[in-house]
Amino acid sequence: MKNGSLAILFFTASLLLPSSASAAKGVVVYYKSGCNYYIVDANMGYVVLEWYGGNDPSEGDTLAGDFESYGRKEIYNVSADSETKVWVEDYMLSKDSAIEKYYEMCN
Repeated sequence: MKNGSLAILFFTASLLLPSSASAAKGVVVYYKSGCNYYIVDANMGYVVLEWYGGNDPSEGDTLAGDFESYGRKEIYNVSADSETKVWVEDYMLSKDSAIEKYYEMCN
């Protein structure tokens, strides 16, 4: 592979992957049928997300993206190799606070 082709390959890959400055990573630890909210154990605490479309994650799936700020986001389900759309309801929560928020949103 020529040096120019290699540089283009790395540049293209950098555009497709989330930047490390804005990408959090976490694992879905709680998601039950009948509720569009789920809990993610992330880098800086627990996150409560509302599923809005795309890939519907399962417990145990690893997610990456900007879910450590409020609002509607497109994040990446690493386990399913697919994008999902979410609303970040809350983040940087303790485990107890995340569970409390989850039940508040689902009941």
